[in-house]
Amino acid sequence: MIVCAKCGERSAEGTQFCPRCGEFLEWSGHEPDRQPAAVTTATSATSATSAPVAADAPEVDHPGAQQPADARPLRPRAQTEHRELAEDDVVCVGCRTRNPVSRRICMGCGRPLDEPEQVKPPWWKRVRLSRKRKGPRRRGVLAAIGRWLRRVFVAILAVLAVLYGIVPGFRTSVNQEVVAGRKWVERQFGADLRPVRPTKISATAATPGHDATLAVDNAKNTYWAAPMTGAPPVLVLTFDHPVDLRRAIVRVGDPAQFQATHRPARLHLVYSTGKTYDVALADTPDAQTVDLANSAGATQVEVHVVDIHRSLQGTDVALSEVELFEQP
Repeated sequence: MIVCAKCGERSAEGTQFCPRCGEFLEWSGHEPDRQPAAVTTATSATSATSAPVAADAPEVDHPGAQQPADARPLRPRAQTEHRELAEDDVVCVGCRTRNPVSRRICMGCGRPLDEPEQVKPPWWKRVRLSRKRKGPRRRGVLAAIGRWLRRVFVAILAVLAVLYGIVPGFRTSVNQEVVAGRKWVERQFGADLRPVRPTKISATAATPGHDATLAVDNAKNTYWAAPMTGAPPVLVLTFDHPVDLRRAIVRVGDPAQFQATHRPARLHLVYSTGKTYDVALADTPDAQTVDLANSAGATQVEVHVVDIHRSLQGTDVALSEVELFEQP
């Protein structure tokens, strides 16, 4: 049994901290059995009268009875050295000692029992935290570079704004570029397409009975045919207004006998603006939807048949139908 010198609390043998006040018992505690007893050195009156004293003996001063050492009262409550374990014992998160539920401080290590246990983070969080600790200087450098770039960008915008306000030619060029960019975006992402039909159709060559107009008559059982013995045949389509062709639906071959004629494999489009565009076609009797480009502002388009899917029977190339769609 160990007694706390600060509050007098009795604790079991091996307890290092007082359960009441938290005092470290190895420094301040002591065992009650070793409490210093009162020391009495005074000679009793009976012994003093019974012992003869010489008349000429010098007087000897006998010290009086000494008071016992100052000890604070002990609490009557006592604890057994080996306590029965209970289900509601509180386990210390530091030393894993089981403590009674009434205790506030661990009797094994003196740690407050209401202190939560620190959960060790997983390894991936520890790696991330270590990387963050190593990178403050890098973040500072990147932040400085970012601030410098923002200042340069703002300065450039300020200069351009001044030029736009005081230089008429610069302002006109900027306006034209903005309008052209808006139209380009509308052409690229606009889905509001409308069909457009040519007002004049011609061809550099045609087989009798299969002239150029049959390629744009919206009929699936007719076709334009031209011999492939000389220069590649050309279908010429003319419009009554500038167009911006964005899409086409094409059917190739003879609808009645698909293998009887050659089928176009690649079309080379030449616009009246001088720009060109190539279209690749599959060898199928079904309708094919293809995208077109580079035709903005054109009033005429030449369709050159530059490559074919060959037939083992005929010598002419057949184009059944071409439907065109423009961006309004």
